[in-house]
Amino acid sequence: MSNTPPPMKHAPGDRGRPRPTPSPAEIGASATPVLAGRGPPRLPTPPPSLPPELRDAIARRPARSRASRRLALLGAIAIALGAMAAALYAFGGPSHAFGRPDFASRWILGGVIALAAAATLLSLPRRSMLPPPAWKLATVAVAVPAVVGLWLVGWHAQYVDPFWRAGAKCFALTMLSAPGPLLVLFLAGPRLAPMSPRLSGAALGAASGAWAAVVVELWCPLALPQHVLFGHVVPLVTLALLGALLGGRLLTPRRSSPSPGLGLHGA
Repeated sequence: MSNTPPPMKHAPGDRGRPRPTPSPAEIGASATPVLAGRGPPRLPTPPPSLPPELRDAIARRPARSRASRRLALLGAIAIALGAMAAALYAFGGPSHAFGRPDFASRWILGGVIALAAAATLLSLPRRSMLPPPAWKLATVAVAVPAVVGLWLVGWHAQYVDPFWRAGAKCFALTMLSAPGPLLVLFLAGPRLAPMSPRLSGAALGAASGAWAAVVVELWCPLALPQHVLFGHVVPLVTLALLGALLGGRLLTPRRSSPSPGLGLHGA
């Protein structure tokens, strides 16, 4: 007995009849899921728990692709490194620190690099469009000048300073080396900081000062308390205050102005 199924029977008049052509609306509906991912990049929908002014600011801000942001960040890092190296060698280069023992130089420089890396990680957002908590930002803004000062003065008893200076050149070198890292951190930092824009900016300014301190420690051999206070701590406080001013201008959400035609007019 054969298991072959019987041939399908067609209704009278169906054989040879052309299939109906789909309408343009049906074609568009079927193509929509395929083409949905081909538009320009859009920001993720902000959660309803955010403040209204932040939701408006996120909706108005144009989205940038991850590749373009990465390219801009890499360019800023290259510019920052070049500017920091130029500032260092404009002041004479690392040979100016010849009077400090090698062991002290390695420890001092390593400690400042570790501080700069920690300050950067604490002041940048982690997988979020919002900045870190306020306590982290405040810790960075206050701790960077304090830790740099205490770390340098702590080495004062370990060797004899080769000479004495007030610290004006160290102040100037810090301020010349900081704009590059500051640019990089603001590019990599939060797009908006609705709750604490000035505090976010202060943390970014202090972190940029920590990277500038790395350049200064490559150049300066002194650990005298008076010199450290004016030449190393005061510029870091200045950069934190400058970052707070920039944060207030760049990280504050702008309120959307109502359209002129939507207002209520009297009769």
